[in-house]
Amino acid sequence: MNAPALELPTIEEQGLTLGPVGGVRGRVRFAGTGEAEGAAVLDRFLGLLHDQALAQELTEVTIELEELDFINSSCLKAMVAWIYKVDTGGRPYKIRLRRDASMHWQKTSLATLQRLAPTIVIIEDR
Repeated sequence: MNAPALELPTIEEQGLTLGPVGGVRGRVRFAGTGEAEGAAVLDRFLGLLHDQALAQELTEVTIELEELDFINSSCLKAMVAWIYKVDTGGRPYKIRLRRDASMHWQKTSLATLQRLAPTIVIIEDR
């Protein structure tokens, strides 16, 4: 029997679209642009994602970022907090960040996130 896909809502707020990739277990998609107002939205979504990953005992979560045009430092801080929680929470899972390497901000910012927890965060080019 196949495990269920993540039971997450699709959220469209403050310029961001965050949600599960239909029928694919442990995979979500981020799109749009995250300015300061989007940080709370992203933080809330990452909390839901973390709870689902733990409940389903996932070994990996993949985030598709190819349609994410930009996020500012406030949104990056939300991702840092999530990565820290995963890394120190006792039952870590891998975080695979699928990026568009042609977007300079993704190359630099995601590399920084990977340095925070190199055994947890995996960067993958599309």
